[in-house]
Amino acid sequence: MSEFDQTPEEPQVTPPQTDNQAPPQYQAPPQADYQAPPQYQAPPQYQAPPPGYQQAPPPQADYQAPPQYQAPPPGYQQAPPPYGQPVYSGELPVHVPSLIIGILAIIFAFITGFVGLILGIVGIVLSKKAKTTHRTTAGFALSLVGLIIGIIMTIIVVAAIALVGAMGFGLMSLM
Repeated sequence: MSEFDQTPEEPQVTPPQTDNQAPPQYQAPPQADYQAPPQYQAPPQYQAPPPGYQQAPPPQADYQAPPQYQAPPPGYQQAPPPYGQPVYSGELPVHVPSLIIGILAIIFAFITGFVGLILGIVGIVLSKKAKTTHRTTAGFALSLVGLIIGIIMTIIVVAAIALVGAMGFGLMSLM
């Protein structure tokens, strides 16, 4: 009899008792009929192949190397270089100055309207010189917004100076 054939004994568990409560009774789960797993046999040994079959011959050492790649035939281009790090030429892309100047035009348009006006014009000219991409369009839009805000702020500043000047001269004549 193996150790698997024996039924284990159920341990007796007694929970701690409290003041006025009766301890709960432990009930063991019902035991199912336990059967030992079936014994497996070793796999059958393979036999030699029938007489009509032969083993593959060993590879020969006299193989030829694959042909080397040659230049493409006339009329075809050379293959492009493989992907990797882009080559940096040391120059900024054309759209970057228009973006930077467009952002500066908006900032300076609120500080001093005249500087924002000038930067807006320069940014529009630079974005027109660059090839049209979404970045040059963004530079153009930022420069245009800076130009418009610069015009509005310049008008407000000139009007404020004129208003203060007119009021100042009016007060001087009263004295």
